[in-house]
Amino acid sequence: MSPSSSNLKERFKYYGKPGKDFPRFDPDLPLPEEVEPTARYEAHLGLRVFPTLPLLPLGKCQLFSGLAKKFGVRSMTGPSFRQWMPSNLSRLRYDKFSDEYFVERRLNGFNPGKLNPVEGKEWQYAVNYKTGRYEVEPGGVLPEYIEARFLLRDRALHVHSIDYDLKKQAFTYYPTDGGKWQKAKYYFRSAEYVFQEIQSHLGRTHMNMDQYAMAFYRNVIKNPIRELLLPHFEGLIHIDKKGASLIIGDQGFIPTASVLTATGVDGILAEEIAQLDYHWSPDERALPDPIDNNHFDRASSAMWELLEKYVSEFFANNKQEIKTYWNEIEEMSKDLVTHSVFKQPKKLAIKNQEDLQQLCVYILYHCTFFHSWVNNKQYEDGGDVEYASIGLWDKDDPNYDPKKVEERYDAQVKLMWSLANVHYNPVIEYGPPPLKELLWEYRDRIEPGIPLGWIMMSINI
Repeated sequence: MSPSSSNLKERFKYYGKPGKDFPRFDPDLPLPEEVEPTARYEAHLGLRVFPTLPLLPLGKCQLFSGLAKKFGVRSMTGPSFRQWMPSNLSRLRYDKFSDEYFVERRLNGFNPGKLNPVEGKEWQYAVNYKTGRYEVEPGGVLPEYIEARFLLRDRALHVHSIDYDLKKQAFTYYPTDGGKWQKAKYYFRSAEYVFQEIQSHLGRTHMNMDQYAMAFYRNVIKNPIRELLLPHFEGLIHIDKKGASLIIGDQGFIPTASVLTATGVDGILAEEIAQLDYHWSPDERALPDPIDNNHFDRASSAMWELLEKYVSEFFANNKQEIKTYWNEIEEMSKDLVTHSVFKQPKKLAIKNQEDLQQLCVYILYHCTFFHSWVNNKQYEDGGDVEYASIGLWDKDDPNYDPKKVEERYDAQVKLMWSLANVHYNPVIEYGPPPLKELLWEYRDRIEPGIPLGWIMMSINI
């Protein structure tokens, strides 16, 4: 049954003020029935997050409650809960603190696409984070600025140095600097972790896609792109409504587990969303030099290419009907422009079928490949606080509370497990046949960057 156009805008209401607040569904309102989670999703969620049940609301799920009690999950005790959690990638690596592993994770870890080419220096690439502009809680350790630099030799990157500012002092360390070098890498991984969660994961996928989903749900009923996009928006508004309190806000995971305040998190998120628009492709961020183990760029390019083919064929088969119901696209375009926080909101306007086709590829890329990469790899790095902690604290500061720090570490590991393991609706199983066939055709370029089975249909966790 198709939704009625008369009440769509009433049921899908934006949060806050147009053009000022992130364009998303108002989390204080009840979810419209068509975006409620399915029973199969709830079953998958329960099965995947079983190890963290003692700290998740069980609600009416008596089955999982009974299983938790039967198998003793609720009786797990000890100095920290994370000792009971399954191993992650870094814990299985004997060389997790090596420089080689450090380089590999900057290329293929949970925060990809951050390396920038550099000219006129001893190093050819760098990743930097300007963290000093954001509010940090008392006792928190977060460099005001940190940069990791990399040399290119024989189709391989090698770490050159790390430069950072901390408490108004500048430091530069090299691989020959022993313990100070290891500490510099740990500082970098912590800063990277915070920015991964806010920029790449929350900003570029969840909040970015929410603006397109809202404009879509409020306006598109008969236009054929409803058939194309609807499966890729499944679960998005539901999980973003939950995330409004679970991840951000005064009691959200990022402000409580990291050293950033809620205000600091909002500042980073606003900056990220304000520079995103659908006139983009992965080629803009791809590294110009061939690097043998740069699996992300190769996979990213392959995914974009196959989605262009998939969307192009869909438009060719539905060209006239898309034109017939173009008024819905015009209304969708108005919502995108009116509610955008992008610095040039008029660039989000959909002027013609070429724009719409580009927008569809952009949405599918982020809802399938990019979110699957940055979400499903979180436990690989963030499931081991010795390797990467989202928050660091000064033990000599009067505000330091060891018990609270342990609780934050536990929260990090549990949440990373939960987010990374709900593999609901893999494209290779549940996608339309033409999309599944293309994914399989391109598998040699997508793997080993990410397993095909890890690429989900939508942002549902």
